[in-house]
Amino acid sequence: MVSPPASTVRQVLASGSLRRATLIGGARGLDAAVSDIVPRSRVDARTPPEQGSVIVLDASVIGDRLYQVDVALQVLSGAGAVALVLVNPDPAIDVGAERLANRLGLPLVIVAEADVIELAHRLRSEVWVPDVEYVAEVHRLLASLRQMRVADPETFLEFLGEAAQTPVCLIGQDRRPVAGTGIDIGDRRLAGAGDYLIDHSTRAALHSTSIMLVPGEQVSYWLVAESLRSGSSQRLLRSLLQLGSWYLAALLGSGRVRAERDARRRIAVLNEIMHAGEVPERDLQSQLVELGWSASGWNTGLHVKLRGHADPGRIVDLHAELSDRLAAAGIEGPLVERNDGWSGWTTEVAEPPPESYSHVVADLAAALAGFTAAHSGLRAHGGVGRPYLEPAGLRRSLIEAAEASVIANACTHEPSGVAHIDRLGVQRVLLGWFSSDDFTSYAGSVLEPVLEMDTEGDLLETLEAYLDASCSTTGAAHRLGVHRNTVSNRVRRVADVLGIHLDDPEIRLSLQLACRVLRINR
Repeated sequence: MVSPPASTVRQVLASGSLRRATLIGGARGLDAAVSDIVPRSRVDARTPPEQGSVIVLDASVIGDRLYQVDVALQVLSGAGAVALVLVNPDPAIDVGAERLANRLGLPLVIVAEADVIELAHRLRSEVWVPDVEYVAEVHRLLASLRQMRVADPETFLEFLGEAAQTPVCLIGQDRRPVAGTGIDIGDRRLAGAGDYLIDHSTRAALHSTSIMLVPGEQVSYWLVAESLRSGSSQRLLRSLLQLGSWYLAALLGSGRVRAERDARRRIAVLNEIMHAGEVPERDLQSQLVELGWSASGWNTGLHVKLRGHADPGRIVDLHAELSDRLAAAGIEGPLVERNDGWSGWTTEVAEPPPESYSHVVADLAAALAGFTAAHSGLRAHGGVGRPYLEPAGLRRSLIEAAEASVIANACTHEPSGVAHIDRLGVQRVLLGWFSSDDFTSYAGSVLEPVLEMDTEGDLLETLEAYLDASCSTTGAAHRLGVHRNTVSNRVRRVADVLGIHLDDPEIRLSLQLACRVLRINR
């Protein structure tokens, strides 16, 4: 259904068709929105006009019965009409009609000589021009979409921006631009799942419509644009963005399907590597060659554990970006999606010397730091295994890398970090605790009273910082960026709700481990 025009009575009266018209009264209603122009030969309560309409009345049939003008004004006002244009009145309109128009706030306009039907037709055409353009533009977009074969979002957004006459941007889950002309959305609101939202909190209205690639998943992307133009243009922009979001959902969805298909193939080969010895080596080597991979030589396993606003679909979506970042950091090799992140490896002909381990850690750390900086709300911690020979050795290195990533996640509060299995030492003793389902359950039960009251997570974060700082309120306050009294008050609340005394070293150790486990599993 076409939306009503966005013209006002004032704009209608500025038409060239009414250049000789005279506004008699009712100026207070000049900014009312006009829905239609309707010619009439008479106005009475039995046939009231539509709300928002401007009535063009043939006054020649009224003659000297000027009370009919008052009746018309009252009927129009009661029905929600917005103006009365009297054409060809015989006598002059009296002061009573002027006063009534002013009291009702209903503009009363006089046109001395004109053809009622022709005048109404011209005014109606002018009022509906924005909607004619609106329908034509939407039709052009639909016709173009039928003909075009755009395979990437960037090209499509350029095309959509030209049609909308304003930059259009695709925003990811972290509220940062993915494609198109970058738009700084700041803290402005974005549409919820399946919704369309216009945020007017700033001078430029921010239009946004959500894109969900899989029903039931969280919003994957938003299509956004800013507009400073009129209501009619904003209505057109809304339709273009909604059409664009449907096209992008299909485009991105098909890309997701291809990516998931490729991911399944990579995962299948990785699973065979992890079961080395059960799969004939010849078959495994053949599959590696088909994917352009190699495991012939000294293999160093890598594992990246992802935490935060991520689901399996997003891991697939971010795969290409992380692979590019690793390559840019000098880490060349396969990368495979896992439930908790990614596994990969590098292969060299000669055994890497132990002094090269620190370089691998530094390169991976740089890649992950850039990755998390580009995606707020994500945490990525990497692990690096020792180099071993051939696919059988690769399996061992990948297991070590996964272990190291758990320790890296547990030992830092930063968004990213990397650990090498050869540098962990006694920390590996804790790995069984951190990765144990039983201890995770225990940690949750121990801290359950705190979790129930700690809706913002401040108490648990403060407790962990306090224990990590060897029970120093000053050290914890510095790390958290709060006053030391705030730390003292929060720690006291935790101790009270748990019914414990933190001067007992065994209690402190168990709570510290429990805090770590809950954090790395969030």
